[in-house]
Amino acid sequence: MRKILFVCTGNICRSPTAHAVALNKVKLAGLENDFLFDSAGTESFHQGEKPDPRTMEVGEERGISFAGIYSRKIIAQDFANFDLIMCMDRSHQKRLLQISDPKYHSKIHLFLKFCNANNPWQDEVIDPYYKGNQAFEMVYDVIENAIENLIQMK
Repeated sequence: MRKILFVCTGNICRSPTAHAVALNKVKLAGLENDFLFDSAGTESFHQGEKPDPRTMEVGEERGISFAGIYSRKIIAQDFANFDLIMCMDRSHQKRLLQISDPKYHSKIHLFLKFCNANNPWQDEVIDPYYKGNQAFEMVYDVIENAIENLIQMK
């Protein structure tokens, strides 16, 4: 079983989107027993909260469920427990490399390095929080493609 953690800043937009999309995609592919997914933030601003309402609205329009997904901050044990730690942007990657034991650095990657989509943000998933609804839609498009590629790598 491949254990994958998605990480963004507050764990209410990008990383829970990746988490929920991944759960949906593996369920549709019949691969639930091949993967374990979770998400976390580098900060605890929204600890225990559900994902941003705009994130859930766009996801639910696409048939994505956020049941059981709540914001949490990454903890030291996550570095040992997960096989891959997928950062939504370079600031998250930099922060995780700072706070983790060097023996776990090989697990920490930019999420979109697995994405073949035409991505307007290069290899980072932009933060849609302060942008309009169109940004949330674009984030979903990029994340969905990246998840499909990630699952194929199993």
